[in-house]
Amino acid sequence: MNTLQFDIHKTRKIYRELFVKAQEAIDFKLYALKKTSLCNHCTQNCEIDFNSITFLQTFPKTCNFRFWQEAALNELEQNISRDIFLKIQEINSKRNECSCACCGSCCNLASSEFSWDELLEKAQNGDKFAEEFTQIFIPYDSVDEARDIYPDYVSLVEKQFADDKGIHFFHCPKIGSDNLCSDYDNRPQICRDFPNNPLVVFPPVCAFRPWKDEVEITALLLHAMVEIVAFYKERLRSALNS
Repeated sequence: MNTLQFDIHKTRKIYRELFVKAQEAIDFKLYALKKTSLCNHCTQNCEIDFNSITFLQTFPKTCNFRFWQEAALNELEQNISRDIFLKIQEINSKRNECSCACCGSCCNLASSEFSWDELLEKAQNGDKFAEEFTQIFIPYDSVDEARDIYPDYVSLVEKQFADDKGIHFFHCPKIGSDNLCSDYDNRPQICRDFPNNPLVVFPPVCAFRPWKDEVEITALLLHAMVEIVAFYKERLRSALNS
């Protein structure tokens, strides 16, 4: 296993471990709310197994445990979501400590899981990011053309997203041989914001690598928490509406 493969394998393993820890932490908070909603014996034919009761199951409409679900949903929507937002703000503030070194990598080699035609379709359907992206970047004729310019970076991106349907590479025609933008003052928002996510694949020469290395574990944990919170909220709303 080469270095790139090892790094990707390590990141995925870490994410799985962080996901479990995040779920355990969130579950601990939500199950702590259960004590405020004791069983009121609302029905004689209740089939609830109180030894394995969870906040995601469906309760009778007269059951006190629905108050537990309401409290859990509020905890997710208010306190836990707020804590996640504040942590994301901390990560973003650390990004501002770095400055672009004008390596040109992000302009010469943008990647997407969507093809050019798919991006155009998404843009026509109102996707703001796809609209801006297709106004800036154009596709390489082939992956090999992109690999000729950045062989290691292309390999890194391909391995990072090996489980996806495929990765497509693009470049901006406005970047010059000096790696500077020929229309810098009019660059769109996605260029001004890049990189806004420490979990994307960074080329080794990118000046924002120190930021990624510093916050990546925290960002992975927050990503796991966002996924768990979204899943729990959907399930709780479904249970409460049934």
